[in-house]
Amino acid sequence: MTRLAFTGDRNRPGKKDWSGAFAPEALRFAGHARDVARIPLDATASDMRMLISASIRSAGPSIVGFFCHGLTRRIELGFDMGTVDELAAALAEVGCSRVALYACSTGSGKGPGGDGGFADALRDAMCRAGLVDARVLAHETAGHATQNPRKRFFDGMGSPVGGVGGYWIVEPGSSLWKPWTRRLREDADFRLTLVEMCVGEIHREL
Repeated sequence: MTRLAFTGDRNRPGKKDWSGAFAPEALRFAGHARDVARIPLDATASDMRMLISASIRSAGPSIVGFFCHGLTRRIELGFDMGTVDELAAALAEVGCSRVALYACSTGSGKGPGGDGGFADALRDAMCRAGLVDARVLAHETAGHATQNPRKRFFDGMGSPVGGVGGYWIVEPGSSLWKPWTRRLREDADFRLTLVEMCVGEIHREL
């Protein structure tokens, strides 16, 4: 599988968010610097979206990862609830049905399982664009870019319209919770390949 990572191009003032987490994890995810697209944080949201969509269409990846700040209804790199269809269209054009959002809180929402949030909306948009086997990986809360254990999968499950929220990869407080948090902290390869794995495989790894 070919991967393409998107991240910003600098730290936020007074922080080491990009140099300390987003940039190195994006490189680990992609495997090569040529497969990491740095998006200028001083660009307009429209220009960011255009750059990202063009990069996807040019590279034709099978998996895309976003390493940036996130909120319930948007990500730092230009996309929000009103523009997820633009991202879904670019992904569908190259047949890319796997998106990992290493961006805080994008897996949260007011409805069950994060329904109504950014990850949920992106999965729905991907399904409408024809990617009925879509999967989006996202975090429910703020935390480390890739080590945050409160992760959900938002799956298309063959639907042409999407679904209602997502589901925990590992249920918080369950017997696998401690091994899960430890493995995410200690094993970079594991935490960066989750979107390719089924829940059964992940649980057996723990």
